[in-house]
Amino acid sequence: MSQPALNLGPLDATVVGLFLASILALGFSAKVRDNSVLQYLAAGRSLSMPAFVATLVSTWYGGVLAVGDSVKSFGIGGILLNGVPYYAFAIGYAVYFARKVRDADQISIPERLAQRWGKTAGLTAALLVFMLAVPAAHVLMLGTMVHLFTGWSLPISVIVATAAGTLFLYKGGLLADVRAGLLAFVMMYLGFFVIAGWCLTHYSMTDVVQHLSKTQKQWDGGAGILGFVSFFIGASWTMVDPGFHQRVASAKSPATAQKGLYVCVLFWMLFDVLSTITGLYAISILSPNLSGLEFFPRLGGQVLPVGLRAIFFCGLTGTILSAMVGYTLVSGATFGREFFSRLNPGWNDAQIKTATRAGFAVSCVVAVGIALNVQNVVLDLWYAYSGAVVGALLLPVCAIYLRRFCQFVPARWAIASMAGAFFTSFGWLIYCKRTDNAYFEVSIKGQTFMLGTIVPGLVISAILLGIGETMGRRATKT
Repeated sequence: MSQPALNLGPLDATVVGLFLASILALGFSAKVRDNSVLQYLAAGRSLSMPAFVATLVSTWYGGVLAVGDSVKSFGIGGILLNGVPYYAFAIGYAVYFARKVRDADQISIPERLAQRWGKTAGLTAALLVFMLAVPAAHVLMLGTMVHLFTGWSLPISVIVATAAGTLFLYKGGLLADVRAGLLAFVMMYLGFFVIAGWCLTHYSMTDVVQHLSKTQKQWDGGAGILGFVSFFIGASWTMVDPGFHQRVASAKSPATAQKGLYVCVLFWMLFDVLSTITGLYAISILSPNLSGLEFFPRLGGQVLPVGLRAIFFCGLTGTILSAMVGYTLVSGATFGREFFSRLNPGWNDAQIKTATRAGFAVSCVVAVGIALNVQNVVLDLWYAYSGAVVGALLLPVCAIYLRRFCQFVPARWAIASMAGAFFTSFGWLIYCKRTDNAYFEVSIKGQTFMLGTIVPGLVISAILLGIGETMGRRATKT
């Protein structure tokens, strides 16, 4: 982070300032219909199609700076490794999960697991969901934007961005998040249309191709078939992502949730094209030693004229802010409602909301601590740390929505599968870090590929659930 701050002229600074003020104004002006927890955390389950699509698109794509990191690492293969698998799982979610998630009375993953396997399973899931939802990646990216705008140190930028960006959440809950997300959605696409269009009309694509390395030109970014499979498995995160689940559960109807997801996939495909084009130009124009997280903002600062530059910066900042707020809401709700309120079953809505707001603060503190101790968002946070949680949750969550899957598993085996899978994956993570295996690579028949942390957890989870299913069936027959 030794690069100087971005040179924002008076017009740029004014436009960005007005945009951020508008985001905050929309958030703070949100008025909940009543004081219930359902209204606060799920907007009364009344999100219309436009609101559902806009907030889910911007929230799920809040790691926009990490897209630059991905394009820098994998070139044109980035869209296959970090795009196509997510489309597939989002469509799978729409087909198999969406209506069931919206039809259920429960609005969270821990609630559903508690309904199926009891209180202890719900508490175990709540701890895992909290770890998955903590917005460390988004906190780091928003802090990076503040750092580039102001020149402040990264730690100060991260702390200021986190505190200021989540304030309106304490008052308006999901409704405040959705209102801010609508503006972020518009600016997200406008900003990338601006920079992709500018680069295509002012710079030669031939020069871009010449600057790409051999692996950056390959369809798989040099990851290989097994590497692609590993990334594809990583995209299964979609099926257990708590923010994804919350948005679907908050839709106006099951049909809105299902059809809205198909629309979201189209928007994600469009954005992947725009961001990949932008990232490829960044490779050819910027220094190869530049951090991937700075690719997009540095490119905008260098090639765009005053005014257009500000629009692009608004798109970047708004998208990250929207996602950070969304995941802070989910992690705070998990902390207050899914964990502490279950330990105190007599709590009323007011007490649960107070605990949830305390959860926002806890989530932000944890996120800042993690963010300031990572070097690569994609590898360190998403592929490694979060993968350990996804591997523990994926099969139990599938079991509650796919009727023929794990019908007879007793509660103790479901709990054991979550705990065993997480500790196995986390142990693998620690081992790889201590042996300088930063990419979690293994070799099979002479081919090296990235295993990640999801697969070890899935294996253990499948074994324990399989044992539980077998024992449960035998107990039923006797």
